[in-house]
Amino acid sequence: MVIKGEGDCMVYQKNKEMQYIQTDETSLSVYNPVTGDAIFFDAEGIDILNALDEPRDLEGLIAALCEIYDAAPNNIREYAEKFLKKLTEEKVVLLC
Repeated sequence: MVIKGEGDCMVYQKNKEMQYIQTDETSLSVYNPVTGDAIFFDAEGIDILNALDEPRDLEGLIAALCEIYDAAPNNIREYAEKFLKKLTEEKVVLLC
């Protein structure tokens, strides 16, 4: 879960220092040149990372995903929060 304090604005953006290698429409690997680790993503992960090409707060990301998947925010929020937590821990997404 992402917790925001009053007046805080958390903005997420894809880490441009990572190497993004898309092998087909539904597969993407992200290579961290510092650690040598690779993380693999499916189509949904690709959609989230593409939505984070530009900095977005959580609400902006959820709105973008709602448009992509034609879904209500409450159906996307929990997954998006968990996914962002994992991506920020792995440094694939930076929190500004």
